[in-house]
This record gives sequence, structure tokens and C-alpha cells, in this order.
Amino acid sequence: MKKKPNQKYMTTRVQYKAAKQYDHEQFDAFCTNIYVEGFKDGANSVKGADITDVMERIKTVKGIGEKRLAQIETEVSALFQKKDKKF
Repeated sequence: MKKKPNQKYMTTRVQYKAAKQYDHEQFDAFCTNIYVEGFKDGANSVKGADITDVMERIKTVKGIGEKRLAQIETEVSALFQKKDKKF
């Protein structure tokens, strides 16, 4: 698929006619490809947060001591490690 100048995909007539002739496997692969490309575009458009930024913000909360901060950091870093696994 080609992208229009405004970054949206443009399906040509040839691609549309070909998609109409796809069997189940071909159509599933076609849809999966569209989904993966959309997922990548979405993931690239979101600004991620670094764990150090998160911890600096938590330090500013009144009532959070060093001990509690260490517990929070342990739990949050576990979440960030899960998130780092790419699609």
C-alpha cells in the first residue's frame, strides 16, 4: 500500500481487486500486516516515559520515604521490563 502525502494509506484499485480474490489465509495475512503497521505507527507516535523520570516524580510526593520509594521502584521497574518486550 502506498501512503498519501498526509500519511494515510491509499488502496489502489488493483490492490482492492486482489484482496477480493484472497482466500482465508491470504486475507488473514493481509489484515495482520495492516494491523502490525498500524500498531507500529501508533507505538512510534507515543512518547514513552523513562523509569528515572517516574521515580523523580514520585520523590516529590509528600509522605513517600526512602523505604517506600525503594518498594515502589522495584514494582514499577518490573512493569517497565514487561513493556520493553516489543511486538
